[in-house]
Amino acid sequence: MHNADEKREKRRSNPYKLIFRKEKCVKYLIIVMIISAFTGLLTPLGDTPYTYLPKTMEGNTMDNISEHLPLTLINDPKTMTVMVLFLLILIFTDTKITLRDMFMLAGLTLLSFMSRRQISMFVLIGGFIFAKLLVALIEKYDKGGTEQTIRAMTNIWGKIITILLGILVSFYLYKGKINAPIVSESSYPVDACDYILANLDVENIHLFNEYNYGSYILYRGIPVFIDSRADLYTPEFNGTKNENGEYEGRDIFSDYLSISNVSSYYENKFEQYDITHILIRDNTKLNMLLSKDSEDYKKLYSDENFVLYERVD
Repeated sequence: MHNADEKREKRRSNPYKLIFRKEKCVKYLIIVMIISAFTGLLTPLGDTPYTYLPKTMEGNTMDNISEHLPLTLINDPKTMTVMVLFLLILIFTDTKITLRDMFMLAGLTLLSFMSRRQISMFVLIGGFIFAKLLVALIEKYDKGGTEQTIRAMTNIWGKIITILLGILVSFYLYKGKINAPIVSESSYPVDACDYILANLDVENIHLFNEYNYGSYILYRGIPVFIDSRADLYTPEFNGTKNENGEYEGRDIFSDYLSISNVSSYYENKFEQYDITHILIRDNTKLNMLLSKDSEDYKKLYSDENFVLYERVD
């Protein structure tokens, strides 16, 4: 016990060793960071890993896709609670925040307000900042409180309680999904895809489908018109920049909106994309129109939720 105290005193009396160790670790972290920064080039996507965010925020999906819309705090009480906790700690306590963390937190907050999908980044990175503030708060008002908490959580009873809490939270999150079907047939065209695979030449059809279940159709091995990666169907990702700095290319996402909303004559768009089959929900405006046009559109399949048409050429 006496030897351990002597070692601690030596470390305290010679802070340069500790500083040297920290600087050595930082050097290695910078090397790893530089290597990681260039790993995005090891993909067949070109510069997409670096330009995905700005291209997405320039595209028209920001006005139409729910997760791309700006954050409204009143409609997101969880995010509002986290931001209020940050403010309470910083305003009503003596806890200090570093300039680096403050700029990072401000940037993450700005991104979250610009697009709801960036809340995940706010949670992932902001969580570390919140933990640092919480530790500083505990140390400020309860000296040694963090060490006591760590000791309590790492002894045998602390480990058991932590595991039980993890199991309890997991059960609470998934209890409503334990006996639920893997794929809901009311949300996804399960039977319609079975029909397509059994009766149509999948490799030679050009299918028009709706946004919400395009990912499932693609999962079944059927080529789609659009899927939930909506931003990839905009000119920012499939076109090129012109002299004015604007992207030119097929705006499949906008064409999908005009077809599904019947804001333009769907037949012209179908002709443009050489559509051969249409798979849509039963309760859509487009289905109401196609069902009345039996000469040009032949109904091949229908169930309680979905309808499949063949475009008569």
